[in-house]
Amino acid sequence: MALMETAEESGGEGYFASVSDMMVGILFIFLLLLTVFALNFKQAEREQKVEFAKYVEAQKRASEAEIRARESEIIAQREAELSAASKAENARLKALLFDAVAQLEKDIKDREAARGQLLLSLQRSLSDKGLTVTIDQASGILRLPEDLLFKTGDAALGKESVARLHTLAKVLAGILPCYVHGTDTSECGKVVAPILETVLVEGHTDRQAYRNTVVPVAPQAPSGNSLFGNPTPPQPKVIIVNDSESRNDRLSTDRALNVFKEIRLAQPSLDTLRNSDQQPLLGFSGYGPRRPLPDALGSSQAEFQKNRRIDLRFVLSSRTSDELMRLREQILKSIER
Repeated sequence: MALMETAEESGGEGYFASVSDMMVGILFIFLLLLTVFALNFKQAEREQKVEFAKYVEAQKRASEAEIRARESEIIAQREAELSAASKAENARLKALLFDAVAQLEKDIKDREAARGQLLLSLQRSLSDKGLTVTIDQASGILRLPEDLLFKTGDAALGKESVARLHTLAKVLAGILPCYVHGTDTSECGKVVAPILETVLVEGHTDRQAYRNTVVPVAPQAPSGNSLFGNPTPPQPKVIIVNDSESRNDRLSTDRALNVFKEIRLAQPSLDTLRNSDQQPLLGFSGYGPRRPLPDALGSSQAEFQKNRRIDLRFVLSSRTSDELMRLREQILKSIER
């Protein structure tokens, strides 16, 4: 009986020992699993934080991209508005410029037409008084042939020439006041056009040469000896001078000056005429043979005769009209905006 009890007690302790070991093993496994779980959790948490950071960064970039897109859209809209405004302004300025050019062309044509009417009036009036002249409307010239005024190679005015110039001066004094500033235009009728800058009396000659001028030179004292010991006699010397051009220049200028003086003497009222700058209207110049007529470039006597002439050149004023000045001010104001 005692042996059996001892055996039974021994078997019970072994059973409990095995359960304890098993519980320890289970606990160890549990702790191991818990540790693994904790490590996995931390790793997952770190990954989640990384992903969240990536998400936040992506959201930030998306917001920045959206802001930039909006800014770009606003800038593009503003640029489009500025471009449209610039195009509209350019179109307006272009229209103003076209108006100015059209007005300028009209102004030039009107002035040239008025000058043409002036030349025709002078030609008709002179013709009625027996003085035949030619006109060039394109150049604004009234032409007096030399044979009406001067003898060949001479600048002096004869009695008949003076009478013709008095006729010319009277016609000029009656018509020119209608075409300049600051004069009484009550007798001009509808023809009132202050267009003239100056009226030049121009002298011209042909290109025929004057005879050579022989200028003697005083003999020099004897110098050296001859073969026989006598002094060498002085040799007479001359200098041949061709001063045709300078003499033609003087001749053309003297002729223009004499005509200029005579018409002013005949009609003192011509001296009172002024242009828009209040400068005297009349003037004179000499060109010698340097401005031949286009249809008289040859060497015939008829062509030479055509080039021996006095021209009255009617120069148009460069002043613009009031309308052009108004357009100019508008354009300048538009540019300054």
